[in-house]
Parts: sequence; structure tokens; C-alpha cells
Amino acid sequence: MLDESLFPSSARFSFIKTAEKGANLDNFHRLHPLEKALVAHSVDIRKAEFGDARWCAHQALSQLGRDKGEPILRGERGMPLWPSSVSGSLTHTDGFRAAVVAPRLLVRSMGLDAEPAEPLPKDVLGSIARVGELPQLKRLEDMGIECADRLLFCAKEATYKAWFPLTHRWLGFEQAEIDLRDDGTFVSYLLVRPTPVPFISGKWVLRDGYVIATTAVT
Repeated sequence: MLDESLFPSSARFSFIKTAEKGANLDNFHRLHPLEKALVAHSVDIRKAEFGDARWCAHQALSQLGRDKGEPILRGERGMPLWPSSVSGSLTHTDGFRAAVVAPRLLVRSMGLDAEPAEPLPKDVLGSIARVGELPQLKRLEDMGIECADRLLFCAKEATYKAWFPLTHRWLGFEQAEIDLRDDGTFVSYLLVRPTPVPFISGKWVLRDGYVIATTAVT
């Protein structure tokens, strides 16, 4: 699913595929009590997603040599609170959970988002796409990518996940113009000011029934 080509060379990642139906709480029960408390009143499906994603995060941190058993709590707008020397991102969707981390001195911020490789529900595209982004979706659809709109959504989500730790500010769908390229890369041009960077670069892939988008600010 994930491989080294999607991330900076200093990054480490972990992912798991799960049964799309049902809730396996094994990884949830392995979490630190403070992590479990974050979703203690949630339904089992939510607990399973959370537990799996946090488990992936700890696995990735271990690969990086930065996991000391401390809980990964939540900050503003649900942002994971990584160790101070680490940047990272989490994602979870039906049947798939993943995390990526990197040394903050080498990678300032990261974004990871995954979604089922299916078209968005009707009427959603108009709320996420800028007019200038629509022609590229038609081009990708003509190439046989039937979920081009979902790809755009993932790219915007991965952009936001890299943006927020740098600014602690909201970034609306209309505030980034995404240039999706045929070679599996994209550039997110940020339309808000002030901004710490004028654009955020990313990569995308369609694999095993999922759309995956990653971003990194170095």
C-alpha cells in the first residue's frame, strides 16, 4: 500500500489493512490510558479506527527511534501531538489505517490522507473544487481515473494536514489550488496570506482500491 517513494527519505511509516466491517479493538486496548480516554465514549468502530491509527503511529515512531511509550494526544482541531522532535500525520478510512513520521529538523510538516478509490457523493465536488481545478479532473477521467474528484479531495486534505501544524490556522478547500499531475505528483498553491510557504508539494497514488495523497514541507 505505502512505500518509500511516497515520502521523504528520512520518513518512516506504518500501515495496516483491516476487515472493512466490524470493529477489532485489539490495538485500542494496547494504547496508553490517556490515549484511550480520548475516545472512551465513542462507538466501537471509532475506537477501532483510533486504536489502529495510533498503533501505526507508535510503530512508525519506533522505526525512527523516537517512541518512548508516551501517549500521542490531540491538540487543536484534533491534530496529533507528536514528540517535539517529530513531524507526522495519520489517516484512517474503511479497511485502512496509516501513519508517517520524520525528524522535524529535516521535514517541517507532513500530510497523509487515504480514501476509498470511489467517486465522491453527488453534489460534494462543488463544495471542494475551485473552477480552475475542474479541467484537470476531466483530463484524469479521460485517462481512466474514475475517482479523480476523490483524488482532489485527498490532495486537499493532505495539504491541510501539512499546513495546520505550521500555522495553527484553518485552510478552506477554496484556499488552495491543486495542480494534479499525471506523473503521480501534485502542487498545492496556497491562496492565503500570510503563509510560511507559497506552495506545498505532494504525491498521489491509486493502489489496492484506495486513493492515497501525501505532502511534505522540508
